Parts: sequence; C-alpha cells; structure tokens
Amino acid sequence: MRYAAFLSYSHADALWAQWLHRRLEGFRVPASLVGTQGPDGPIGVRLGTVFRDRDELPTSGDLGATIRAALAESAALIVICSPAAAQSRWVHGEIEAFQALGRSDRIACFIVDGKPGSSEMEASCFPRPLTAPGADGVAREPLAADARREGDGRERAFLRLVAGLLGVSYDTLARREAQRRHRRLLAITVGAVLAMVVAFGLAATAYIARNDAQRRQAQAEDILGFMLGDLREKLETVGRLDLMSAVDDKATRYFATLQPRDLSDRALEDQARSLTGIGQVRLDEGKHDRALAAFREAYARSSALLERQPGNGQRLFDRAQAEYWIGLVFWRKGLFNDAQTWLRRYRDSALRLAAMDPNRFEWQREVAYGHHNLAVLDQSRGRNRQAEQAFRAELALYRSWMKTHPQDTSLRDEAATAASWLGSLALEDGRLSEAQARFEEQLAALSQNRKAEPDNAIWKKDWLDARVLLAQAQAFRGRTDDARRNLDEATRLAETLAAQDRRNLDWQQLTGVCHLWQAKLTQRTDPVGADRDALDAERRLTAAHAAERGDERFLRSLADSQLLRAQLALERDASTEALPLLQRVDAELAPAWALKPNDDLRGLLAQMRYLQGRTEQALDHPDTARAAWSASERLLRDGLGDPPAFGRLDLLVRVLQVQRRNDEAAGYLARLVEAGYVPLTPFKSAERIVMVSVPALNRRAPAAQRANTRCPTCRSTEEQ
Repeated sequence: MRYAAFLSYSHADALWAQWLHRRLEGFRVPASLVGTQGPDGPIGVRLGTVFRDRDELPTSGDLGATIRAALAESAALIVICSPAAAQSRWVHGEIEAFQALGRSDRIACFIVDGKPGSSEMEASCFPRPLTAPGADGVAREPLAADARREGDGRERAFLRLVAGLLGVSYDTLARREAQRRHRRLLAITVGAVLAMVVAFGLAATAYIARNDAQRRQAQAEDILGFMLGDLREKLETVGRLDLMSAVDDKATRYFATLQPRDLSDRALEDQARSLTGIGQVRLDEGKHDRALAAFREAYARSSALLERQPGNGQRLFDRAQAEYWIGLVFWRKGLFNDAQTWLRRYRDSALRLAAMDPNRFEWQREVAYGHHNLAVLDQSRGRNRQAEQAFRAELALYRSWMKTHPQDTSLRDEAATAASWLGSLALEDGRLSEAQARFEEQLAALSQNRKAEPDNAIWKKDWLDARVLLAQAQAFRGRTDDARRNLDEATRLAETLAAQDRRNLDWQQLTGVCHLWQAKLTQRTDPVGADRDALDAERRLTAAHAAERGDERFLRSLADSQLLRAQLALERDASTEALPLLQRVDAELAPAWALKPNDDLRGLLAQMRYLQGRTEQALDHPDTARAAWSASERLLRDGLGDPPAFGRLDLLVRVLQVQRRNDEAAGYLARLVEAGYVPLTPFKSAERIVMVSVPALNRRAPAAQRANTRCPTCRSTEEQ
C-alpha cells in the first residue's frame, strides 16, 4: 500500500488531525518490534506515510477521484470521532467507501469529543456507518482509542491506536514505550527547565533590544512553539503537569507583553491558537479568570489579523470564535450583562460572515447559532419576549434553508427544536393554542426524520419528547382524549426501548415520565390505575436518579412522581402515607435548591409545601399547615411579575383557596379561564383542594452545540 493509513476527520477537528498526523508519521517503532510480523507484513522502523486531505471536498457530495484513490491505496482507515464527525457527510462517505473495499476490519477509531454510546445526537461521537447493523442485523459499537480526559487520555489513546495499526497488544507497546520514556525522563525534565530559561531569556532580550527585535523574536517564537507543542506533549507523557502549567502561565504572561501590531501573521495565528487551547483547558478546570485572560489575548491577536485583512472571512470567523468563548466565560461566572455584550458581538460577526460568502453554508449556520445563544440567555433571565423574537429569527433561517436542503435531517431537527422552544414560551405565556401548534410542528418534523432513518435512536428519543410535550399542551386545553392517544403511543415506544437497553438511563427516565403523565390523565377517572402508574414511574425514576445523582432532570422527575403519589394518598384520606413521601422530596430538593435555584425547582418546592399544608391540616395541625401554605405562596409570588407567570397560576389559585382567600384567587382564576386552560382536576372548595403538577418540560439540547458548541447553557435535554 502507498499509505499506511488514511485520516478521516471533520473540519471542526482539524487541529486534532494535524496533531495526530504529525505524531503518526514521526513515531519510531521500538527496536524490539522492528521486523516482526504485522497485519500488513514485517513491521518497519516507521509506521509510514499517512494521507490527510487538506482541501475542501466538492459540494456535489462525490468524494472525488483523489480521495477514492487514496482510500484504495491505504492499509488502514483512522476515523477521528466527535459529534462534528458524526454529523459530517464527508466522513460518512469516506467510511462507506473504505468499507466497500472489504477492509472494515482495518478501521480504527480515535475519540476526541462526545460520549461513546450516547443516544443524543449532540453527544454521539461515532459516525453512523461505524455503528450500522452488520450482516447479522446487530448494531455494534466500534472499539476505539479514547483521547478524552475522562477516557484514556491523549497519549494512552495514541499508543492504543498505534498498537492496533501494528497488530500488537497495547501492553507490549506501552511497556516498550515506558522503558524508553523512563530512560529519557531525567533528560526531558532538565531540558524543560533549561528551555524555559533560554526561551524567556530570548523573549526578554527580544523585547528590550528593539533594533534586533525581528530576529530575536523569531527565535523566541520558535522556542515557544516547541514549548507549547512537542515539549508540552512530552511533559504530559511523563506526567509533569507542574511544568506544563508553568509553561502555560509563562507563555500567557509573555504574550501579554507583546503588541499584536508588531507580530507577523504567522506569530499571531500561532499565539491565538495556543491561547485558545490554554483558555479551554483552564475553563474546563473551572479557572474562569485565567481562562478569560487567555481568551482576551486570543481575541486581541485575531482582531489584529482581521484589521490587516478586513475582507478575509476566515480571519473574521477566528475572531468570532474568540468572542463566543469570552461570552461563555462570563455566562459561566453569572455575569449575564457582560455575556450578552460578547454574544451579541459573536452574533453580529456571524451576520457579517454570512454576508461575505452566501455559498459557505457552515458560515450561514453561525448566524442561527448566534440567534440561539442570545435567545437562551434572554430566556434564562426571564426576558421571554426578547427570547421569543430571537427564536423566531432562528426558525425563519432554518425554514429557508430547508427549502434548499429538504433532505437534511439535522437541519430539520434543529428547526424542530426552535419550534419547540417557541411552544414552551407560548405555554409559559398562556397561549395554549399556539403552544399546541408549535409542538405539532415539532412532532411532524421529527416524524419525517424517523421515516427517513427509522433505526436512528436519536430521532426516536426526540419523537418521544415531542409526543409528551404535545400531550401536555393538549391536556392543558382539555383535549384529554387526544392527549391520552399521544401519550399511549409515546409510552409503547418508551417501554420497548427501555426493555432493549436497561442500562440506558434516558430510556428509563422517559418511560417513567410517560407513566407519570398517564397517572395524571387518569387520576380522576381511575384513581387505582393512576396510583399504579405513579408507583411505576417512581420506581423507574428512583433507579435513574440513583445511577446519575448529578442530573437535575432525573431529580425533578422523581420528585414530581412522589408529589403525585402524595396527592393521591391525600385524596383517599391516607395522610400517613403522604407524609414520608413529602419528607423524601424535601430532603432531595432542599440541597439542589441551595446549590442552583431555578424556576423548575421553585415550582416543585411550592407544590411540596402546599401538600405539606394539606397533610398537616388532615393531622389536625392548623398552625403548621398555615406556615406551609405561606411558604408555598412566597415561592410562587417571588418574581411573579405583572402579568403573573402563567405556569404558576394553577397552584397559586389553590394555595389561596385553601387559605379561604377566594377573592384574591378570583383574578388569577379568570386569567386561566381566559387562556382556555382546563385543569386536570377541578378547582374545589377550601376544604378539599387537589393540586395539578406542572413539571419541567423534557427537551433535548438544540443542534447548535453539536456542530460548534454554540449554545453555552444547553448541555442536557431538560434545559428548555
């Protein structure tokens, strides 16, 4: 074969591809393995030439003769796996072309991002051809080297990949490498310290000696490039994280002393790339201030490059990414005004970028991501009108793109997500008919995706979410029969999927939510069946929460099921059964509320206090009951606004009525009636009030973050 391997990757993973290409071609095989038999003949001193395509592929979808010839002449195919690669039709095409050559057993996977085995599109890292069912009809997850920090780490993953290419065991190769590494450890450590001294001595000299600045600066930049590149990798290999951190800190301080206008284009590009990488590592470590300093320096260098070439779209794109990262740091710190300033800059840069080249579709999509970030920020700050305006602009873009890309399932999915956000905002505002229409639009789009790709688990999950959302909207409008039909379909699919993979927590949680809503819809007509469904929901959600206690979505669903069971117990005058359920909810919600207060937890806490009051009343503790109802009312009224938040009105009416404050409740009740709201259980007299539970809607994160991580807050399926 002409090439030892063909490197297949998404454009978003170009930095990883460059690194891996350099490491593979520079790798020296341990002497003890040279000459032994490998899968492609005797093993040589080097792995050989690795093909990495640097050019844009044609828009027609054809891989081209050069690519196909290179695949045919490659002994192996290495796929850099990430959410971006999983979405790339070019990566799909290269895998399928290589598989067609009959060498599927010579495909190696190198994971750099995402979650192996995840059912969420934005998290999945394996391109679909790698997980497609084989001849026996069984889908398999490919074996892969995992370069993520939580996986093997970059160096171990690299050795696992090389071991697979050489046809030797990882232990054999790692043992040989360890022997060689230990011999060089002392020399590398000493060399690192000396290199730091020399590098920064040269850098200081270059800064002071202006007459000789250009030559000396070039020398310093070369050494810094070595320190941030090869030396950094070697220090990571031998575990000298202290020296790595020192290199990053000194490099950042040195870069800050330089004026971008005095640097060459190459120096600016290298520094911006290095600073962005340093910033991302620090952000992952939670060092927000240090991450912000690095991103600001990257922004300064990207801005200088753009000033030199204002018409260069790639320069504008690079600066826009720096604007995004700075906005994200402010978001993580809770400084929403600063976050909005920078994310607006990113959105405006995306608009300029899209205008530069209407044919670069990936630049056009940056505009949608820009609108989306600002919309989520506004929604999280309670600015629903501004959020709705931005989501409408985002949806309009997706609709226009769908006209020219009618078969693009990812575009259709992103459009469906935007429609679903608009449905949630309409629901919060009491526009129930509009909310139902938006959820119907979402469901129709996802049904098309399921029809186009019936085995795609992501579309199945999205379709399930859309069914439940639509059923909720229909239930709030009194369309109980329609809601039950939608919920029955969702429940059947959820149970099938949950039975197929009992380790998949998402399927278990979705099945629990379906049974929870089955119970809510039948609590009036079949209280025994409702209690059975609520108990089944609690069992499933308890298991999911126990397995993933950090996922607030599971906690909220579990609390909702326990609150419904407590309500049903009160309805049959079993207050002693309700009390321990409410105590468990209190014990779980209190620490979550203290850590991260939000409206979803607020609603559950208010429901719990309301039911506690009813329980204490049934136990003949009137003072304790009044205190619990007062606590519920305070939660509901905090930040209520004018007009009040529609989602809190049902429970607020009941809290006021149970305290015999019917005159105050009348205005809120009129607002519900005006919106066409029909409670699942009627409002009753002060002696016997029944609570309606309105849980947080379960939603998958939009496609923006799958492509370029453009959605800073939407990290899990319930964020909307």
